[in-house]
Amino acid sequence: MENRGADRTSGEAVRRSVVLGGGGVAGSAWMAGLAAELRRRGIDLGSADSIVGTSAGAVVGAALVAGRDLDSFANDPRPPGSTEPPSVVKRELVATVFSVLFDRTLDRDTARRKVGRMAMAEEPAQPAHIAPMEWLVGGNDWPDRRLRIVVVDAASGERQVWDSGSGVPLATAVAASRSFPGLRPPVVVGDRYYIDGGVWSPTNADLAADSDVVLVVEPLAHMFPPEQVQSELATTAADTVVRFRPDAATIDVFNAFATDSDVLASWPVAFQAGIRQADNLAQQLIDAGWLSLER
Repeated sequence: MENRGADRTSGEAVRRSVVLGGGGVAGSAWMAGLAAELRRRGIDLGSADSIVGTSAGAVVGAALVAGRDLDSFANDPRPPGSTEPPSVVKRELVATVFSVLFDRTLDRDTARRKVGRMAMAEEPAQPAHIAPMEWLVGGNDWPDRRLRIVVVDAASGERQVWDSGSGVPLATAVAASRSFPGLRPPVVVGDRYYIDGGVWSPTNADLAADSDVVLVVEPLAHMFPPEQVQSELATTAADTVVRFRPDAATIDVFNAFATDSDVLASWPVAFQAGIRQADNLAQQLIDAGWLSLER
């Protein structure tokens, strides 16, 4: 936890922001488990003044703001009785995309556009790809303006941030934010192709609203240098920053299912890993003053 000189004695309500990063299926389940257990302990991340969701974080952020019962999909994020087949993972394409994104000899904008071209060569998402998201996040209507979802324009490589005023249905926005080439098809809105917000940044923490306390949940912290998020947070005016990542046991869960042909196989195990780590995060948030004079 980083403290930048916060003063909790003023008598004013604490302003709180939550940043939920990308992390694939396992990361979604882990963050959902974290949030479910925190809610049982009286800490509702969905009540934050600002929520930024990227990829997996968009899924969990939307469910939080909608007030979804997170425990209702502790074992499976699909609608009850769903016969939706597991996604087909194109592992060679996924590996190629990561090699481009991690290639530091490439200019970042060039790398993003290159990944975007790979995505646009794939068949775009159909209604059947978006329908499960509508159930998971509680519908197509944005609950309020606090939630912002990050996507990337595949052709330009530019970041787009959607909220309730963007005119994009919520489930479509969430589906677009998690559309990683080789894992899920790109989402077309208007005449533009959109892909995973994680292609821009694993957290997009610079979008956190100016707050007293910012929580950044980083499912992929073990894969990226910490300096990237630090530089993003340096642009915010938060007094206190809590950065939370998977512990070694959770990373083992992520790795154990990384090559599984059923991408949802990791869901229940990762959800329980989130529940287990919630005790640690709850204490950090309490120490940071998250509950001070809560509305």
